[in-house]
Amino acid sequence: MDKKTIGDWIMYHEVQRLIREGFSFTAIGKALVIDRRTVKRYSRMSEVDYACFLESKEVRDKLLTSYETFVHDKLVAHPAVSAAQMHDWLKEYHPDFIPTAPKTVYNFVMAMRRKYNIPLEEVGRESFAVEELPYGQQAQADFGHYILQGAEDRRKRIHFFVMMLSRSRMKFVQFSDAPFTTLTAIDAHEAAFRFLGGIPSEMVYDQDRLFLVEERMGELLLTQDFKDYVFEQQFQLHFCRKADPQSKGKVENVVKYVKNNFLYARPWYDLQTLQGQAMAWLQRTGNAMPHATTRKIPLEEWQNEQPHLQPWVSVKILPSYILRTVRKDNTFAYLGNFYSVPQGTFKTKDTMVMIWHKEDKLHVHDAEGVFLCKHAIAESKGNTVINTDHKRDKSLKLKELLTGTASLFLNPGLAMQYFEMIRSEKSRYLRDQVQAIQKVIEGRNKQLVAEVLQKCIEKKYVGAVIFRELIAFHESEKNYPAPLTGKIILLDTKNNKKAEIQPDKSDLSTYEKAFENS
Repeated sequence: MDKKTIGDWIMYHEVQRLIREGFSFTAIGKALVIDRRTVKRYSRMSEVDYACFLESKEVRDKLLTSYETFVHDKLVAHPAVSAAQMHDWLKEYHPDFIPTAPKTVYNFVMAMRRKYNIPLEEVGRESFAVEELPYGQQAQADFGHYILQGAEDRRKRIHFFVMMLSRSRMKFVQFSDAPFTTLTAIDAHEAAFRFLGGIPSEMVYDQDRLFLVEERMGELLLTQDFKDYVFEQQFQLHFCRKADPQSKGKVENVVKYVKNNFLYARPWYDLQTLQGQAMAWLQRTGNAMPHATTRKIPLEEWQNEQPHLQPWVSVKILPSYILRTVRKDNTFAYLGNFYSVPQGTFKTKDTMVMIWHKEDKLHVHDAEGVFLCKHAIAESKGNTVINTDHKRDKSLKLKELLTGTASLFLNPGLAMQYFEMIRSEKSRYLRDQVQAIQKVIEGRNKQLVAEVLQKCIEKKYVGAVIFRELIAFHESEKNYPAPLTGKIILLDTKNNKKAEIQPDKSDLSTYEKAFENS
């Protein structure tokens, strides 16, 4: 009998002794540093049962030994991988992998970590107890993004939408290689309802700008397209308050699950391949493994929940705008013609513009809704409609504004650093912010301005408003002279007429005549 088996028998008899002495399962678990469920299981075993249990455990361990090289290589390449994902990889890369309990795989992975000294850094995770809801009552939805490694070490940012039925924990995920818009999010809803076989009574969301313009004292102002969609599908809405994880904790865990169990260390090929891999993952792991809280398999629970869902009928929401991709030459295609947008609009191959057709004109906005331009619609096809003003690179004027304003500071480089901080947080209003700062510092003590700039960078106070307030505060504290206004300040403020007096001007011809007569 080896040392490990001897240790197992000592643990078994110690559990039996403490049970006879009247200790609870929880107390025994804490004393022996084992799970209370293990204590409960041991309490029901006779010595013969326990011997059979150890023997079957040895058989299971031997079955996994053939995968030791695979597990070792994965742990070396990806030290942070969880045992749950390793279990999924074993099923994905080895089609003949026999059904094995998650605990067995966990024990084997941990044994490999100890054997090869590959520690796992545990990440603290906070959970919240939520009362189980009736079947069909609620689903939760959320978004996530992740960076995958593609060919030639190219990194690819992908975005995904997840939906989960709150009772059965049945999950769905849809991927996109571009940020979601309201319309593509609606398409993802349709795909999810089709996959789940119906619609729940209520949907739970974050206060996401794709769905919600604002919420005031419980009154919801939805984006127009999403409002139309909700009207068609007739489900109730619940938008979580900010910093309220309890009401949407289930789906936030699903986002983490997708990242840590499916996407971690997965190579990028293309969107279609990734979506196919995701559906296979849902089938074998995401919806096929017992849930950590309910201890039930989502796919089996879904069979109980599906009859309680509202029937799903596909709807087509006509968009209030049309999405078009911006080409490298800063044009977009519409009904057989190309139309220009301002130079600098194109950023990446995923750059999009929104187009409204209003009164025989195209109104063009960027992806965030900022107006760019408008065009008269061409009567024939095959035309390229260009606004000559679009050829001007207005980004150069912005650069001139930034460098010009930075030159007003004692340390222009530090000022440019601050402007970049503004760009990262308020990119749409960078020009307005810098112009406001320029106006604030004109005529003021440069040392004072330098001190305020340093403080704003150190404390990450970003924006013209806070910059102006700090200038005013430091002026009042240190008694710096007020900036020159360029106005005449009267000594005698009671008689304003004196300020309006214009002195007489002599005519030069008078002096010329005087010189001639002398």
